[in-house]
Amino acid sequence: MALILVAEDTAELAQMLKEILESRGHQVVVAKDGVEMIEKGKTLMPKLVIADIMMPGAYGSAAYKALQGDAHSAGLPTIFLTAVPPEQAAKVVPSAPNIRIMHKPVDIMVLLAAVKEMLGG
Repeated sequence: MALILVAEDTAELAQMLKEILESRGHQVVVAKDGVEMIEKGKTLMPKLVIADIMMPGAYGSAAYKALQGDAHSAGLPTIFLTAVPPEQAAKVVPSAPNIRIMHKPVDIMVLLAAVKEMLGG
């Protein structure tokens, strides 16, 4: 299916997302911080990014902006996962058709539906 980049600094959540997405046939690469998200996003060219907003190195929102500024990763669909209140998340994440914000704890079925939608299925 699709290569998905999961950028999450909580190892247990990253592993859970990886296992769930792989069980649905996707290839999954994990980044543990925003810097690694930028590096892997530019070099591996995933079809979708699932990113925590608040991570060490660079926030997911800053990493997203860096990826949008690169010709190879501009327009990359991104689902942000966050524990911050919706109004706070809206201040750091741009509003765009290729972005979704989901609040933790995330409902896995809702997340999977968003993944399918963002991948064009």
